[in-house]
Amino acid sequence: MSVLEATMTNLNTPEPEAPPDELAPDTTQPPQDRAAEAATIGSVFFNPKYYKDVAYLLPADFTDDRLRWIWAAFQHLTERGESLDDRLTLQAELQRMGQAIDDFYILDLMQLVPTSLHIAEYAAIVKDKARRRDAITLFSALAAAAYNPNRPINETLTRAAEASQENTGSPQGRYTVHNAADALAPRPPVKWIVEGLIYDKSVTVMYGDGGTKKTWAGMYLAACVASGAAWGDVETHKTRVLFVDEENGESEISGRAAFCIRGALSDASADLRYISLAAFHLDDPKDEAILTAEILAQGAGLVILDALADLMIGDENAKQDTQPVFNALRRIAEKTGAAILVIHHANKQGSHRGSSVIKDAPDILLQVASDPESNFVNFKTEKNRKGKALKWAMCATWTPDSFYLTAAEAREKAKVLSKSQEYVMRYLNEYGASPLPKIIAGADTCSPEAARKAVYNLADLRKIYRTNPGETGQGVTAIYDLMKPEGE
Repeated sequence: MSVLEATMTNLNTPEPEAPPDELAPDTTQPPQDRAAEAATIGSVFFNPKYYKDVAYLLPADFTDDRLRWIWAAFQHLTERGESLDDRLTLQAELQRMGQAIDDFYILDLMQLVPTSLHIAEYAAIVKDKARRRDAITLFSALAAAAYNPNRPINETLTRAAEASQENTGSPQGRYTVHNAADALAPRPPVKWIVEGLIYDKSVTVMYGDGGTKKTWAGMYLAACVASGAAWGDVETHKTRVLFVDEENGESEISGRAAFCIRGALSDASADLRYISLAAFHLDDPKDEAILTAEILAQGAGLVILDALADLMIGDENAKQDTQPVFNALRRIAEKTGAAILVIHHANKQGSHRGSSVIKDAPDILLQVASDPESNFVNFKTEKNRKGKALKWAMCATWTPDSFYLTAAEAREKAKVLSKSQEYVMRYLNEYGASPLPKIIAGADTCSPEAARKAVYNLADLRKIYRTNPGETGQGVTAIYDLMKPEGE
């Protein structure tokens, strides 16, 4: 009998009725039912049409890593309209996710259940156990917050009451119906954390390429806000800061924190806290609850998370994986009142990496650009729901024991020409004004089609120009030349 068959036997064997005077349940193990988890997966393999009935389950609802990965693969395959009962398709998706599962284990799962008729019951058990684990985690964290003498007890009690409503599934705990009077009531003024840029209960994504000093900028921002010092020449409003590092490790982030605290002309009194490599995954409700409770316990007004890719189990390029993370960030901001700033990476084109959700979901989208060999760092708000579009620069300075940013003039990043554009510029520099067909025919470092497109792109960039723009019609050949410097 395989392990899976044994778990199914346990699932189908009714538990003996407990005597009335039964002792307290075992609290040494978190609530879980591996048999129900395996049976749910096996039922989908047996009849994929039933997946839609239990699609409410999340990967985090499964306690077995392999089953969690398979459920995430089911979500991805369903999104693309691919089959759920094909073993090879599933293995290909798991490999794409970077997860390896023994083929015999998958075959066992596929042969696990004789019928899918009870899948709803299996899934209900899985969800019930997951909700119990979430409740235990959340209320344990709240209990820890209550023990903390520095944590206002009223906030802890308020959060406990909210959590009680959420855990019962009561609609009153999920939403409030507002009316016109609510809408017309005076709104409180914006509570800025960083003047004109970051405000309370907001979600910010600050992204940049490797080497743009974005983590240094984020940590220096943390030190400035924690000390009430200006960030460059931008005013900050002092509040406690919690920096959550999931990328660099305790030694590295401790060193950066020390450099930035000294750079902000502060000391051990700076109201800065940090956590390193806690493995928070915000697409897991349990981790969302833990982080929410920790922010409340610390009383942080600004939370900086580094980096987005490390805060999720799923694929940052997939909307169905990224949206739950930003939903969690939004809930955390609303429940704690803190401003949340997430550090993220850029793609090869210089834009943010991953799903369009990363642009659409946050309140503020902040781009950081800097040459790794330059001390100048350019900042630009691509989106700010309550502030103005801003564009500024700062100069990064390292001393033997500190790091700081000072205001500087914004510098445009030099545009690098492609190989085909370099060819066109070289050709016109050598031969002067030339017909388009000759430029295309002479292409030696790129294809003729790439050369043709490069001509049009360079004209848009005002590197070259058409010398006979007024001559059009059949038989007329466009002639291009290098743009003359101004004054000539």
